[in-house]
Formats: sequence, structure tokens, C-alpha cells
Amino acid sequence: MVDDELSKNQAYVLLNVDYKHQKNIISKAKSFPTVQNVKTMYGIYDLMMILESDDMSAIKKTIDVDIHELDGIINMTSLVTVGTKDVQSILE
Repeated sequence: MVDDELSKNQAYVLLNVDYKHQKNIISKAKSFPTVQNVKTMYGIYDLMMILESDDMSAIKKTIDVDIHELDGIINMTSLVTVGTKDVQSILE
């Protein structure tokens, strides 16, 4: 049996944001269904959003539509992991 954690698709979205919009970005991001956590960071990036879903299209929508519509984002880097279910379909 495949471990549930391995079967899920995940994305780590690293953001540089205008500090005046940071609280609003965090608040809105937490309302997105695929967002599991939002963390404030020190260093190169200001925020990290952790997304998770069985459905890769839901993660894609969150990144391509929901996050892009937020005011105050200066730069965004997305790191997307593919769950075992989607890996199998890619390899076939």
C-alpha cells in the first residue's frame, strides 16, 4: 500500500512581498483550499506557502490564479512535488 503522504502532490511557494501587504496576503492565502500552512521567513524570501492536494490541477489553480491575484507580491518561486499517483501516469 502506498503511503498517503507520498501519494499527495505538494508545492512550496516562496514569496517576496511588500511588507504593507504581508498580513493581507497571509490572511487570504489561508482561505485557499490547497494551502496547508503559511510561514513567515527570514532571509531571501518573506513568506512560504505549503500547498497539498491529491489533484494537481487544484494546486496549479492556486498558484496560477489565486496567488497571482494577490496584491503586494514582488516575486514568486514555486517548487512542486509530484505524488506517486501522478508519477505513475507520467511514466506510462
